[in-house]
Amino acid sequence: MAQIDDLDDIQAAKAALRPKLRQRRQEASNANGAAIAGVAAERFIAGIPLTPGMAIAGYWPLPSEIDPRPLLARLRAEFAARILLPAVRADSLPLGFRLWDGDEAKLLPGRYGIPAPPESAVDVRPDLVLVPLLGFDRQGGRLGLGAGYYDATLGALRRDGMKPPLCVGYAFAVQQVPEVPCWARDERLDWVVTERGAIKCKEEGG
Repeated sequence: MAQIDDLDDIQAAKAALRPKLRQRRQEASNANGAAIAGVAAERFIAGIPLTPGMAIAGYWPLPSEIDPRPLLARLRAEFAARILLPAVRADSLPLGFRLWDGDEAKLLPGRYGIPAPPESAVDVRPDLVLVPLLGFDRQGGRLGLGAGYYDATLGALRRDGMKPPLCVGYAFAVQQVPEVPCWARDERLDWVVTERGAIKCKEEGG
């Protein structure tokens, strides 16, 4: 994973890469997004270590993001997984995760209008976090939208003294790049799953 020392250079490199990856993701979504999401769910279940009853944090897909809802439904049905959805907290950058029973009618528009369980829903610490992204590399580098929510969230979960959750990127295969520009505070992914399979990420040089 490419490491760049100067933060301004990192930000510039990320900004230059985002439009290209947005276009790739949009084209994949337009071409056959629903079918690809079904195949990716199969690859996830075949490749990721899962245990019954896990608390799995999904996400509500933004336009052109690979849709995790078919996967989440299967994880609930086949593994008795407790499915969580993220909620933006008003007073901190790390996301909270609230229990969701799969009923879309119970979701409310959260911050930025993204559907989320209501504040009355139970907060649960996830065992696995499904992470949306714009781009990724095989070393676990992730390019997001730039708001910093997932870097802050994964960092907090990995350093809170409890067992770190498994962090799994979920994407179309065309979102892979040779290297994602990164610096020390960028959180790496443990795995990435696409319609081509599950990739166990390795540190650069490993």
